[in-house]
Amino acid sequence: MTQVVQGYAEGYYGKLFEWSDRHTVLATLAAQAQNTYYYAPKEDSLHRLRWREPYGQSWRADFSRFCDSSRAQGVQVVAGVAPGLDFDFAHLNGGADLQALVRKCRQLIDDGAGCVSLLLDDIDENFRTRSGGIASEGHAHARLANVLGDELGRSLWVTPRIYANELAVSAPDYLPDFLSTLHEEHSVLYCGSDIVARRADPRAIQDVAPAGKHSLVLWDNLYANDYCPQRLFTGPWCGRETAGNVLLNPTGLLHTDCLLLDMMASFRTTVHDPASLWRKVMSRHGVPEAFNLIGCYFGHPVFNGEASEIPEPPTPEVFDAFDECLWRWKTPLSREWYSFLFSVKLDLLIERGSMSALRIRKTQSIPQARRLLAGSTS
Repeated sequence: MTQVVQGYAEGYYGKLFEWSDRHTVLATLAAQAQNTYYYAPKEDSLHRLRWREPYGQSWRADFSRFCDSSRAQGVQVVAGVAPGLDFDFAHLNGGADLQALVRKCRQLIDDGAGCVSLLLDDIDENFRTRSGGIASEGHAHARLANVLGDELGRSLWVTPRIYANELAVSAPDYLPDFLSTLHEEHSVLYCGSDIVARRADPRAIQDVAPAGKHSLVLWDNLYANDYCPQRLFTGPWCGRETAGNVLLNPTGLLHTDCLLLDMMASFRTTVHDPASLWRKVMSRHGVPEAFNLIGCYFGHPVFNGEASEIPEPPTPEVFDAFDECLWRWKTPLSREWYSFLFSVKLDLLIERGSMSALRIRKTQSIPQARRLLAGSTS
């Protein structure tokens, strides 16, 4: 890894960009002097669920054009394949699964990917059913990366199954075995102490495994909402300024993600007035000033080991700000945020007892309405 990585990870669940969307993100990266687009969408079935199958000609043509455009704009494309769900490690020495994986990666390289990534994250703990006689899952995953890298003649970016310290509790030997076996030319993607961390640095891996010489890349889930799709996070990008290599894995909402890339770029340097800088970023993307009054409801996620920050009870001005953003702000970004804004406004009305039982039943899910109306005679 010859340059500091700062870029975008299309690596979330629940959303899948069109190629036109990816080109828009690419232009945003170039404008912000960010240098990496990491392609690993969980909703691309040929990336993960059906990883053995080759991409079709139409997809390959689109991907090739995307890679050509990325090179012209100074952005590298890292393309991922995620075989971890069912790779048979009995095939590690040249069997059918290894051959399929090598073919898939060569196809991506032939079509323009600057690097290839091997993803082994978010898989069941069923390694023994397909271990191929290898005792350690960490050893096996590293050996797969090493063999794949040797076959391709390239260094890889690798996401291990244990990709945050909090996950190591259930498998304390995985990362020591993985890092001690993985060739040092391969880079490791890691979330830090927690999957979603207030202060995130991939070097936190050293707290659970002996430090190697691998390059580390932060997989940053600060703004991710695929695990809480009713929430939206737009707060300052902070607590990871010293992380070095960073990939932002945000929402899959196009205009939102372009704003969040701007947020990350703006906060990479020393910031003396975070609130003022946050407002400037919002203003650049056409967010109305009224949002400043309600931004506290869309700031940061709840982090492990911390009490959530509860804003003061809403004033009439807060409800006016919601109405301004809901009914008088009309842009592509506002349409992406509409459901989040509306949902929080409804929650505030419920909190202060201003919603009738009928409206609660109309606007809430069946189990949520049942819970809210428990004991009600309405």
